[in-house]
Amino acid sequence: MCSFFKCKCLRIGSNKVISLSKETKINPELVRAAGDELRQAYQILSQANEEDMVDYAVFTVNAAEKRYGYLLKKLKEQEKREFLGLEGGEI
Repeated sequence: MCSFFKCKCLRIGSNKVISLSKETKINPELVRAAGDELRQAYQILSQANEEDMVDYAVFTVNAAEKRYGYLLKKLKEQEKREFLGLEGGEI
């Protein structure tokens, strides 16, 4: 288990936890898995028919949107840094 102040932990599916530090590279597969999780959360929301289930589904969708957005943003930043690093070395 990691300390909140030392690293960021992301839950993958229901049983895997991945710790992210500044040096951790974001794998595109991780972003795809987060997208799948988001689609699944929307499906749960569409099928919710009780007030408590709707509350749960909304919370799950919001969390999945935040996670997917965060990972996508970090992946884009990573790709940009890698591209600029290669570009700078060739000039």
